[in-house]
Amino acid sequence: MNSPTRCLLPALAGWLAFAALGLPEGGPLRIVIVVAFVLCGPGYAVAGGRGTPLATAVTAVATSAALLAITAEAYLLAGAFTAPHVLGTLAGLTTSAALVRTATTTPAPRVARREPR
Repeated sequence: MNSPTRCLLPALAGWLAFAALGLPEGGPLRIVIVVAFVLCGPGYAVAGGRGTPLATAVTAVATSAALLAITAEAYLLAGAFTAPHVLGTLAGLTTSAALVRTATTTPAPRVARREPR
């Protein structure tokens, strides 16, 4: 994950998955978008982009599964478990992680130095 645009792709995918909840329930497009985000998005935003592609994929899926389990469990214990709650929370966490990654990996602009006279 080198460029700021690439760092923000998981966040965009999260909000796309959240918007996909408006599609007909059980529709194939809705299922593909939501499952793809839930499997990869949060984990890639948190821990992705380091190492080989296989290591990145494994880390992204494992981290996404952990974040999904923690989020779903919290809503189940609170008695407020719904798909919009869980996906909205995961999209927010993904956006936060992507913004932090963008801020920490984007190089600072270089300022031209003047030589003393």
